[in-house]
Amino acid sequence: MKHLHLRSVLLIAVTLPTCTPVATAGAPAAQESPPAAALAQGVADQPGSDAWITREIKERLSSAADMPGMEIHVETRGGMVSLSGQVASQADADRMVNIARTVEGVISVDDSRLIIGGKPSQ
Repeated sequence: MKHLHLRSVLLIAVTLPTCTPVATAGAPAAQESPPAAALAQGVADQPGSDAWITREIKERLSSAADMPGMEIHVETRGGMVSLSGQVASQADADRMVNIARTVEGVISVDDSRLIIGGKPSQ
């Protein structure tokens, strides 16, 4: 019988640290960590992050007074920006590249997927 009691105590001692605490009615709930989506949103709002760079470039392109309304796709990976879509002229494409380059965190701008007046740019 003594041997059985010792085995029970050892079993409890081994499993106790792995138990998850349960909140009681009177005790305040443990503070939970923010969900991953909230953390990702916080990072996306950081100047220089890929999401922030993409958003900033789109905003600057759409607010350029003399830019005609164009559907331009902006993709950013590691600070490298890729512009795609159709533009009216090479001058418009060049201005878009210049606008994108002025955004904080941009390392390079690829405009090879911009279509100028119906044909791919070189």
